[in-house]
Amino acid sequence: MRSLGVFPEPDGLSQLLLRLTVSSTVYCLSHMSSPWGFKVAARPRPAFHLLTAGSAWLEVDGQPEPIRLTAGDLVILPRGELHVVRDSPQSPIQWLDTILADTPPVNGQLDHGGGGERSELLCGGFAVDQLTGKLLLEALPTVVHLRGSEGRAPEWLVGLIRMIASEMASTGPGSEAVVTRLTDALLAQALRQCLLDVDRAVGGASAVSDPGIARALRLLREHPDRQWTVPQMAAAVSMSRSAFAERFRTATGETPMQHLTRYRMARAAEYLRGTRAGVREIARLTGYDSEVSVTKAFRRHFGVAPGAYRKANAAN
Repeated sequence: MRSLGVFPEPDGLSQLLLRLTVSSTVYCLSHMSSPWGFKVAARPRPAFHLLTAGSAWLEVDGQPEPIRLTAGDLVILPRGELHVVRDSPQSPIQWLDTILADTPPVNGQLDHGGGGERSELLCGGFAVDQLTGKLLLEALPTVVHLRGSEGRAPEWLVGLIRMIASEMASTGPGSEAVVTRLTDALLAQALRQCLLDVDRAVGGASAVSDPGIARALRLLREHPDRQWTVPQMAAAVSMSRSAFAERFRTATGETPMQHLTRYRMARAAEYLRGTRAGVREIARLTGYDSEVSVTKAFRRHFGVAPGAYRKANAAN
């Protein structure tokens, strides 16, 4: 049974994405000079930061590692968690609201910092359609990070960021309104692309069109180390076990545990290829209780042991 009856069929995701609209509020165009840092309180709406020049670090409440940002990067926090942005992990921070009160932006532009190396950011929040947009956002991870031109960004991202940066540098009449409209387009396109990527990650079925299953998928992706059971998954998204299992299979073509195992194995393979983590640590990170259990699962999934997989990929 499909959920709630508000999602069109067939091809629900495509129709939802076509109707997805974004209304952004630009808090400030910020010219920051090192050392600098600001803290943004949790808010019941999505937040975003676009770095158009320089570099920065993003730290998000509940996330274990800071994220390095470079010029052209866009970060979106779909659920508006408390977060910190600063030029260095060691730089002091102030609440953004305090900075804005003490040094009010002039013509929409904020100058702040210690006078060193400069970075430029566009900071703000946005709203989406209450009926369908908020449900779609539940499918997204806690932090959406789209890398700029240095990260081989798609042309639409590079083009929009270039236009926004140009308008940010302009002092002409109406430039602030133009930046806001361009930001609306940037965020809408970024969200569409991310939601399509999420949907493809679960095998091409429109799992994102079911908000309960979308939330479950996000929880599994963000916490593969938890000792999940199907009843725990169902409880986490306020469903009965039977309804959750049925809707999960309908949306993804897999049982919840089949999907979790596939995702855990994909993460284990990433750790083997890209890190020096030992098999015991990889077991902990992917929700297995021992080296033996993760090795058995890995061999069953990929046909080779973790050590052999790491050795083969190290030669590539």
